[in-house]
Amino acid sequence: MTPEQETQHLKRASHDELCSYLASRIRRARKQRKESQAIFAARAGIALRTYKRLETHGHGHLETFLRALSALDRCQYLQLLFPFDQPMPRALSLEDRISKIRDSATLKQTGKSG
Repeated sequence: MTPEQETQHLKRASHDELCSYLASRIRRARKQRKESQAIFAARAGIALRTYKRLETHGHGHLETFLRALSALDRCQYLQLLFPFDQPMPRALSLEDRISKIRDSATLKQTGKSG
């Protein structure tokens, strides 16, 4: 599945599908580290049974999920879920726009005469 297809799938995914998706991603990351479930769970501070439930079914508390993310060194990506709002550019007042037009005209005249 391409990244674009995956994004589209996630947009329409059910709650259960999203849980399964996160579980599979956590499992894949753990396996890439070549850690057993028991070692990973202990390092994350999660009971093995609780971790198995998270990884197998995607069921668990938010705290469990965050502990797993922390153990995978992925917490820094949480900010991508809720990016900082960019301030709206302030609309120029009529006076400011007129001044900007004058300044632009002055620069053009100065450039032509120089």
